[in-house]
Amino acid sequence: MNPISKTAFFCCGIRADDARSPSSIYSDIYAEDFMTGEGRTVYAPFSGNTRRNASNVVRARIIFDEIARRLKANKDLQVINIGTGFDSRAYRLAGGRWFEFDEAAVIEHKNTILAPERCPNTLRRRAVDFSAGELPAALRECDPNTETLIVIEGVFMYLDKAQVHQLLTTLADGFPDHTLICDLMTAVFFNRHMGKLYEQIVALGSEFKFVEDQPEKTFFDLGYRQPCPPVSIVGRARELKAFRIPGPALSTVLRTLRDGYRVHTFERLG
Repeated sequence: MNPISKTAFFCCGIRADDARSPSSIYSDIYAEDFMTGEGRTVYAPFSGNTRRNASNVVRARIIFDEIARRLKANKDLQVINIGTGFDSRAYRLAGGRWFEFDEAAVIEHKNTILAPERCPNTLRRRAVDFSAGELPAALRECDPNTETLIVIEGVFMYLDKAQVHQLLTTLADGFPDHTLICDLMTAVFFNRHMGKLYEQIVALGSEFKFVEDQPEKTFFDLGYRQPCPPVSIVGRARELKAFRIPGPALSTVLRTLRDGYRVHTFERLG
């Protein structure tokens, strides 16, 4: 698998550990099923650090809760997951017409472990070679004329700015009106708080590229607006008691920790 696929095992291993915890935050009952021998080898350097891994699980929980909220309003919502990894939300949420796009190795493994036919909701998966520009054709399998929620989790930091522009332009071309949920990291957060975790990610063969002072500005420049404030992953982790940080500290000396890595909801109206 390429380096991006290895990070899928890293994220899945964290969710599997969380699911075994009596105080699970995300309760992903399918995560362990995806963890092959190769996956456990990839995850081994990351295991055991509950506090450091908490942000990954909390990020998934924030996105899960937002999708659930939107599905309550529209059971027929089209949910498009790009770079889906080993996400299993389509099996755990009620409603929605789901599409999952990722590279062939990920999709083949997902289909083997958790077939689309087992999903209680409509689910279609498609293998995509992103580097070969196959995403636009794959997205044409979706309905451009229905309410659409696009989920891109744990992806943007691995793209350079030109690739971010290209991806957002592709989304706008395919879906003039859509909502996008994604996570974005600031350069200050990256420089001050990533530390050893990033060294381990680099050891997998990956690197972060899109970490800017105001990463959301790229989205605004391309026609997106933000209907609600972004959600602090660290702040939500504190609320969920994933770790303890005094509230006043997060509002002052640790503000870059609170505001540097957040889940954003963007809207684009054609």
